[in-house]
Amino acid sequence: MKIKEFLMLNIMPFAIKLVLYPVGATLRISEHGNAAVSPRTRPKEGVIYAFWHSRIITAVFYFRKRAINVLVSMGRDGEFIARVIEKFGFQSTRGSTSKEGFRAFLGLKKVLKAGNFVAITPDGPRGPKQTAQLGAVYLAKVSGFPVTPFSFDSRKKWVLNSWDNFIIPKPFSKGVFVWGKEIYVPKDADDKMLEEKRLELETELNRLTEEAASLCRSSL
Repeated sequence: MKIKEFLMLNIMPFAIKLVLYPVGATLRISEHGNAAVSPRTRPKEGVIYAFWHSRIITAVFYFRKRAINVLVSMGRDGEFIARVIEKFGFQSTRGSTSKEGFRAFLGLKKVLKAGNFVAITPDGPRGPKQTAQLGAVYLAKVSGFPVTPFSFDSRKKWVLNSWDNFIIPKPFSKGVFVWGKEIYVPKDADDKMLEEKRLELETELNRLTEEAASLCRSSL
């Protein structure tokens, strides 16, 4: 293992935890919309949370230590993300967000059937930005559990020059999570209906992202 790779996989996750905890503790976060579906208040039951990849850093801190199982891509980048989120009490299932990620979906289906939470970034790991892939709605079809979309924004933040315009809230900033409507996918959904549900999820996530940004500009 090269030194750079060793540092990324073994040192950086600890460093991120050491930085994120004190910074995250300064954030003033509220929840809007149907906050009853939040993993902070919702009883343990099978549900598929979906949010854009650019919002992952705050979600990891805010929903820490709830044993949420996250679908993480294969490869070095996925291994790095898995090691980081596990420092915050998350679990990970490795695989694809496409309909062909069969083994991963079998694992996630078992997690849901056991009454646990699953989280997917439907535009991850490489985009296109804020364009949903089929993974979340396909998992909803085969498992029978709903997709619950949410988004986040912060009044003061850094926006990285990455494919997803990754956001990092600045210390002491106000932020907001916005919860959307749950999306159910029939078990007999054909390819046409899956595409309709994929577009419904994408549209709802983008609406929630705009609403979060609007709240940050105005009432927070």
